[in-house]
Amino acid sequence: MPKSNSSAIKAAPSAPKLVEATAKRASDVFDDRGRTVPWIARTVHRLYDAQGQKILDRETIPIAYWYYLRVLAERGEVNQLELSKRVGIASTTAVPALDYLEKRGLVKRVRDPNDRRKYFVMLQEEGKRLVDELLPDLTDMISESLDGISQKDMRVFWKVMHQIESNLIQMSQSDSVID
Repeated sequence: MPKSNSSAIKAAPSAPKLVEATAKRASDVFDDRGRTVPWIARTVHRLYDAQGQKILDRETIPIAYWYYLRVLAERGEVNQLELSKRVGIASTTAVPALDYLEKRGLVKRVRDPNDRRKYFVMLQEEGKRLVDELLPDLTDMISESLDGISQKDMRVFWKVMHQIESNLIQMSQSDSVID
């Protein structure tokens, strides 16, 4: 006579609860089209990049390089490693970007007098002019993308985004600099 597995029998009634809990959790993670927050964030980021690039094309600035100009406009002179971290790009990837921007006369790299392996990066006058010229149009594009969204909904949106950011930073426990 085969022995019954009493623990399996006892577990069976809780299986629907597990499925129900998993389904509820999944409904929090997926939207009505099956997309997760990272998926929709990536899609929105790509759409913003495409619209932003149309504006930056007037000055033949790749969108990826624009982020360097924005950080420098906000922060002033920063060392190259710090700039890479703020842009969210590997420092080795920053070299060709900074070469391009320096060749265009938009930024200037200066050796750190205390450590000749390091460079400080700063905006040149032409870089400042470019940021001053393009930023209003980019800001208008972003503002236009928010048409139909109330101020109250935007406050909720920012609160949620900041909480997600905080949760992810806490999960990562990394030394990377994120703004």
